[in-house]
Amino acid sequence: MKRVSILILTFILTGFSVRAQNPTYNDLVSVIYAKLPNADVSGKILSFVSWSAADAASRDVNKEFDRVGTIYQLAKLKNGNKGTIVISCNIDGGSTATIAFSKDGINFALKINKSDFNFLSNVTSNKNIVYDNTGTKVFENLTQQQVFMSYNSLITR
Repeated sequence: MKRVSILILTFILTGFSVRAQNPTYNDLVSVIYAKLPNADVSGKILSFVSWSAADAASRDVNKEFDRVGTIYQLAKLKNGNKGTIVISCNIDGGSTATIAFSKDGINFALKINKSDFNFLSNVTSNKNIVYDNTGTKVFENLTQQQVFMSYNSLITR
């Protein structure tokens, strides 16, 4: 019996550990409503990208998600027929984030800092995840070169 309890506890803790590194669809929806209470997320693809000012590769991915978000903001996409929302999460926070957002020209993405939301405490730089409107993970950890083609593959005709 003790062995079964330990095994169950291990699975539960592992689940929390995995969840903490990748925000869930519901976590992202809660971020959107916290920042934009009147937003409508129904029918939209949700993208989350984390980056650091000191990590050039993560900043490039962030810029690409912002660009693609602008392009596909109202597009009819597979399992997201009302466009996309991009959440850009800086892991540094403070004035560094504000300066980098401005310097990189991030205009479309919803800008947040890791410190704003407890469930993001274990998120690291250069992570990204894309969910469809049903909460199903569509893409994860795309490179800068993969972002546009991945979104493009979701276009419905």
